[in-house]
Amino acid sequence: MKVFRLTPIKVDDPSWKYSVEKTHVWACAPTGPDARHLVASKTGYFKLAEAGAVSPWQDERLTQCVEEPTMKYPEPGDVIREDGSLIVD
Repeated sequence: MKVFRLTPIKVDDPSWKYSVEKTHVWACAPTGPDARHLVASKTGYFKLAEAGAVSPWQDERLTQCVEEPTMKYPEPGDVIREDGSLIVD
């Protein structure tokens, strides 16, 4: 498993209304796309989204996703905030 840091880069986009988290987070997943999907699922997208909506965490124009090769903290499937707290769906 790898750890990815996802950072919002365009927070004025309307799709951010589909996320309860709007600051950078870390996710433990096999790939960047998997990390994006995991963060979307843990931050309210599936509960808040309207039909046809796209999570800002899954949109490369709105969120940067970078591997953090030295970070080993999260367990597979975990998403954590900057303060180290776990995001639960």
